[in-house]
Amino acid sequence: MLRLRSLRFRLIVMFGAVVATAMGVLFLYVVPSLRDDLVVDRLDRLEQVAKAQQDAPGLKRAMETGIHMRRPLVRTQHIANATVTGYRMTAAGLEPLELAPPTLSDKSPLAEAALRNGVARGRTPSGGVVVAFEVSGGVLFLTQGVSDVNAAASLVERQILIATLVAIGVAVVVGWGAALAISVRLQRLREAASRIAAGSFDQPIGDTSPDELGQVARSFDLMQARLAQVDRARKDFIANASHELRTPLFSLAGFLELLAEEDLDQDTRAEFVQSTREQVSRLTKLAGDLLDLSRLDSGAVGVAREPVDLAATARTLVREFRGLGSRHGSRIVLSRPPAPPPRGIGDEDRVQQIGRALLDNAVRHTPPGTNVRVAVASEDGVVRLEVSDDGPGIDPRVRDHLFERFSRGPETTAAGSGLGLAIADELAQRMGGSIMVDSENGRTRFALVLPAEPGG
Repeated sequence: MLRLRSLRFRLIVMFGAVVATAMGVLFLYVVPSLRDDLVVDRLDRLEQVAKAQQDAPGLKRAMETGIHMRRPLVRTQHIANATVTGYRMTAAGLEPLELAPPTLSDKSPLAEAALRNGVARGRTPSGGVVVAFEVSGGVLFLTQGVSDVNAAASLVERQILIATLVAIGVAVVVGWGAALAISVRLQRLREAASRIAAGSFDQPIGDTSPDELGQVARSFDLMQARLAQVDRARKDFIANASHELRTPLFSLAGFLELLAEEDLDQDTRAEFVQSTREQVSRLTKLAGDLLDLSRLDSGAVGVAREPVDLAATARTLVREFRGLGSRHGSRIVLSRPPAPPPRGIGDEDRVQQIGRALLDNAVRHTPPGTNVRVAVASEDGVVRLEVSDDGPGIDPRVRDHLFERFSRGPETTAAGSGLGLAIADELAQRMGGSIMVDSENGRTRFALVLPAEPGG
């Protein structure tokens, strides 16, 4: 059913209206112009005959003497293919020709113009064309009807009207076909939008046309692919976050049940309390990481671009993590550069947050007794805050996914959410920097790379 408000109906009407308008302009302009052109052409031809006959000896002599007039008048009539009438000059003035009585008065403007200018042209009262010309003081009129002109113009009118109806019909059919093709493609876009709104992202439109609708369809497919990726990431995030929350909560529930038993000795109770504290700390860190990710995704994290003393940041981080390193049996060392490095451009709080994440990973994800070194270096317009260790290194298969959310190595012995490096990497990019990793057996180095302060 073709609805009146549908795009298909509007396109059909538009096609028909354009063709009807074009044919209407053609009808209103061409037919009157054709009629006028035919009349002018007929007057031009009669005027040429009139000028030629003005100098015809036989006609001039007949007009002067008034005898033997039939032959020259009939000859002029055959040449002009028109009726010849007029007046002849006599001593008494102009008198009508007996062989061809005039249809116009000798006082008519056309006759006076012919006597004055030699030739004059105009229209008869009945609508025909007439050319008056002066011969030996008299006036002859070449008169011709225009019924054939009107018939030709009427025929053209009829043909244009028929052509208009045919063209409108063809336009409606073509418009219907074009509108159908467009509406089918728009229907696909509408169905795709409905599927996307319903959360289904697995069926591309697949329109490869190079036109605008094809470009829109490809944009839909791209949007659908990105939404599918976001949806998968959302589901993975929820699943991973649920898992990460469930593990410490189950541990806490178990420890609390054990602590409720009255026959626990003091050392066991202290051990359970310490384990409970560790799980609470893990939950607190996970909640903080999840909050940071949420703020990063929503664009609520502001990052400053100002000079940061990375050497001072390195010293602060070493002091802050010496206690954790000592409990883990690791030694954290600050490597001092031979010359003061330039300051980097970034956000001091975010730089410290990234440094804590790198140091925390270096301590927790290496065996006890591993040495961890913190250093600051600069070259080629960048400054690096480096955290390296002499641990066993990172499996290349794991290294490719280090900065993905909830990514953790299968052989790690430390509890963690797998969010620290993902957050650190996003913060580094927000500051215009990056995080580099270089790992081999016996040596792993993470580096926060920031632009150096100009002129530093």
